[in-house]
Amino acid sequence: MVLLLAGLLALCVPSVHAADYYVEAGSFTTREDASAAAAAARKAGLTPRVVKRFELNHGFEFVVLVEGLKDAASATATAAALEKATSQHAVIFAPEAPAAPAKAPDQARTAAEWVARAAKAVGGETGGADALARAGAVHFVVERALRVGEKEVTVRQEYWRDGTNRRLDISTYGAGKDSVAVTTASSAWIKSGGTVTPRDIGVLVGMIDSFSPESVLTIALGAHALLASPEVSRFTLLEGAEDGLRLGTGGDESATGLAWIDVDPTTDYLRGARFVTTGGPIEWDLRGWKESAPGVIIPTELHIRRADGRRETLRVKALDVTEHAAAGVFAAPS
Repeated sequence: MVLLLAGLLALCVPSVHAADYYVEAGSFTTREDASAAAAAARKAGLTPRVVKRFELNHGFEFVVLVEGLKDAASATATAAALEKATSQHAVIFAPEAPAAPAKAPDQARTAAEWVARAAKAVGGETGGADALARAGAVHFVVERALRVGEKEVTVRQEYWRDGTNRRLDISTYGAGKDSVAVTTASSAWIKSGGTVTPRDIGVLVGMIDSFSPESVLTIALGAHALLASPEVSRFTLLEGAEDGLRLGTGGDESATGLAWIDVDPTTDYLRGARFVTTGGPIEWDLRGWKESAPGVIIPTELHIRRADGRRETLRVKALDVTEHAAAGVFAAPS
């Protein structure tokens, strides 16, 4: 459950040793909530402190920090203990490697060249969703953190696909009812609250596939097709990017379609995007890009902002492509 990542943009950065690992848990809106979580961590034998942070596009928040960890093994153990004590997602920060000489972005490139480079970086025409469509079996695990009413809720989704077979496990960590949904060529079931109920195969396949990587990570896995949309041919270099280069039409950002993208000029990966739907705009921050399978290149952390004010953080734990799913994955829930 622990995700290894680095490079979180923040103010009030804790004074940790560059050669040490450290672990953070939670995203608390008040210092009181963070202090209560820190007290629980102390009872578990840890030595935490509360730190106030500023996260890009989210504002100030509080996290519980344990620092001075000398190696990856102790950091992993600490993260597991911190998650158990606080019931919050824990993040391990590794020591920073010596910085490579900065490469100045080539501002002279045209918007069309940047779009082409970004499309290639995310897998090109045969990568992304097309590459997943050719896979024998797909395994996808993601944690979603969002606010439900007055509470911050984390939900874990584990999706399997192998031919016509599907499986979806949803864990709510006590915030709701956990469930398991399974379909095969001949049967379909949902288990919720300890009760197993047969379901219509076609309906349940559609429901489970709404949690597929192609549905959840559309902005990444469908990026090549998105960047080939008609409005993108009118993109120019714009002002306003908080990180990287902004490309867009520079016109009415309320028009349906892709309004702008931010591109990292050193990697060509997308760092942000705004897409306007009939229900309003959706904006993404995209971090930690990696190749999880040949041609399948995804961000491991996504921050999503919707028109109605809802915000959501997605942390991808796994996206694996295999020839076949493990035996028993599609057995009827019991």
